[in-house]
Amino acid sequence: KRLDFFENAHSWPFAVSLCTAILMFACSAFAHLLHSKSETIHMTCFLIDFIGVSLHGFGSGFLHIYYSAPEWFYENIEYQYIVILLSLGILACFLNCFAQYYFHRPYPPLKRVCQFFPCGLLWIYSISPLCIRLYSSTISSNPALMCHLGQIILFVIGAILFGFDLPQRLCPGTLDFIGQGHHLFHFCIYLVTICQMHAVFWDYEEYREIINQRAKPDLIFCAGSMLFLILCDCLIVQFFRRKIREHYHFD
Repeated sequence: KRLDFFENAHSWPFAVSLCTAILMFACSAFAHLLHSKSETIHMTCFLIDFIGVSLHGFGSGFLHIYYSAPEWFYENIEYQYIVILLSLGILACFLNCFAQYYFHRPYPPLKRVCQFFPCGLLWIYSISPLCIRLYSSTISSNPALMCHLGQIILFVIGAILFGFDLPQRLCPGTLDFIGQGHHLFHFCIYLVTICQMHAVFWDYEEYREIINQRAKPDLIFCAGSMLFLILCDCLIVQFFRRKIREHYHFD
């Protein structure tokens, strides 16, 4: 009943984040399952994957600011935080799509910088409410904070494995089909999402009275911000998809 998405307005931010998580995994599955038909389809599929990256960062921040941030932080920065989060999500999608279109094999290090920097910036900003709370609280006595710390550690581990091509760099050729850093990164993201959802639910259980005393979230703002991000990301993907098709047509 506490998470009744039809009657409890304070559960709407949770519903938005659930939708972004589902869409993120759907985009990832689509890209990885259908990318191998041609070079153009390969690049288009991963442009769609970047929509999932953008949505994951936005959905995470949306959860953290509403359920897990210290009350003083929420009261002072709620709407500004969401606007900046939305902008960073759009930027992450744009720069990732640009890097996919602009750089060609053998990929220079600048491609990873162009992709990892906006994603890292989006992630750091999305967890900023958690960092403030973790810094000012006793972690060991709170299972929600333990889960939040766990999701941060898991994301860092996954990013390091993916970014530095580990562990396949240490044993070339033996992990081509399973066990490479890319696979482990996706597994870490799955665990991050599980930890995140459990932690936020426990936060809501603990601070339910405080959260329920706030003004009810605006449905148009909650759903509209997510839909606006999806629209912007789709327009970005369509733009770069057209550029890619033109490039391969002329080549």
